[in-house]
Amino acid sequence: MKISIVLADDHPAILEGIQAYLSKDERFNIIDSVTNGLALLRSESLQHADLILLDLNMPGLDGLKTLDELKSKSLKAKIIIMTNYNSPELVKDCRLKGASGYVIKSDKLEQLSGIILKVLEGKPYFPVLEEDKTDAASFSYFDDFLKKHKLTKREVEIIRLVCQNMRTREIAERLYLSEFTIHTHRKNIMRKLEIGDSTVALYDFAIKNKLIMS
Repeated sequence: MKISIVLADDHPAILEGIQAYLSKDERFNIIDSVTNGLALLRSESLQHADLILLDLNMPGLDGLKTLDELKSKSLKAKIIIMTNYNSPELVKDCRLKGASGYVIKSDKLEQLSGIILKVLEGKPYFPVLEEDKTDAASFSYFDDFLKKHKLTKREVEIIRLVCQNMRTREIAERLYLSEFTIHTHRKNIMRKLEIGDSTVALYDFAIKNKLIMS
């Protein structure tokens, strides 16, 4: 029996490339492909899938929120994240949210079939990345960075803690603040950075600006 796979990626070239590669292997059967998280959640093929290949940076509903929704559906399918984000914090977050694998898109495509088979055998696949040791206070021109994005040092600290997979309650306890105060800071951060409510976009901002390790 063939392995039924659903693909979710908003980049047509990547989607077509993965689809073409997997279609050459008679063990795999691509039963659906979508370009955003909402379309994936509505797919009638989910109940029949053995595996879901999920991109993180998608419009409408980012990959992390989509992952939460998928796990609440109690599907039989294993989920492998495919992303350009080479971040230990994201790896940890995806694993905690129930993903069974994490693949960097820059890695050789030839490895994908082997990773899929291992995951379906019950062997999770997650890259071992160096832990984040970056200190935001050591930034060059850190004050200019704050002015550019209209952020406060406290907001930068909260961004880093969010990207370390800490929840609002945990951040509040760490900083000796109320959960309401942390929630307000997070809303202000998202507004200033104009990234809506996307946690993936916040990771992207943090990586690009070296608030966390890429």
